[in-house]
Amino acid sequence: MKHSFSKRIISMEDHASLINLFKGYETEVYGEVQTSEADIQEMIESIPEADRRGLWHDGDLVAISILTEKDHRLPSLLLALPNDYMDLYIGELAEELFISARRKKETNSDSKTIILSANLEEEKKAFEKYGFTPTRYWFQMKKDLKDLSVASVSSSYCISSFNPDTDAESLHLVFEEVFSDHFDYHPSSLDEFKKRFLRPSFDPDLWFVLREGNDLVGFVFCTVNDETKLGEITHLGIRKKWRRKGLAHYLLYYVFLKLKDEGMTTAALSVDSDSYTDATIVYQKAGMYVSRGFTRYDLKV
Repeated sequence: MKHSFSKRIISMEDHASLINLFKGYETEVYGEVQTSEADIQEMIESIPEADRRGLWHDGDLVAISILTEKDHRLPSLLLALPNDYMDLYIGELAEELFISARRKKETNSDSKTIILSANLEEEKKAFEKYGFTPTRYWFQMKKDLKDLSVASVSSSYCISSFNPDTDAESLHLVFEEVFSDHFDYHPSSLDEFKKRFLRPSFDPDLWFVLREGNDLVGFVFCTVNDETKLGEITHLGIRKKWRRKGLAHYLLYYVFLKLKDEGMTTAALSVDSDSYTDATIVYQKAGMYVSRGFTRYDLKV
């Protein structure tokens, strides 16, 4: 039987097809839908046309490639329906990623690295076939937001919501300090840090800073998804001098309660399995469990 394949730019007219694609993939791979319709709409609206491509098989959208840019890194998404044609789908759209990456490199002589995540063995084999190298293994960890209790901590510590007008500079300095010796760290300027405030998912009431007196010693950033009821902890950090005092647990329990108040039923985060701070153990002690693992793949262009 002859099959028909076609590739083109993904547009807002493909919104319903994208919803079906994400739903089909995530239900099969994660056992639940994690990407909301609002997330998909934001993706279409925020990514340049040349960097969002779709593959149609017999008239159905079966795979997409999305490329974004973050300094020399090109965090990307290559998502294909997990069926007998998965390797073919990935091969077709890997070339689209290469074209987009080379276009980014033309405007800057520095090398660029495409970064993908693989959840399935079929994806790993396909990525390696097309030149990608596994670099790190990550966990997604979760917490059921039922029957929560507040963790006790010294009253000398205070948690407050982030104020972009007054806290941006100090938070940026602490953020850089906390992540300076993490895997694949690259310094960012204050202006680059402030670009986070422009993202549709940014809500200063879901960013929290931890202080001891006048010292900003930690932070946690969150987002909420009203469709999936999944609250994501995107960044959490404690300055080195204040580590091993139970402050990460204090922040975690605080945001668990905040996320529950926002109507979330589950909290989730992603963590490097080789984290030098033993973050996985910290999160497990806070009642989080590993829901799945995924592998980061890199390709320098």
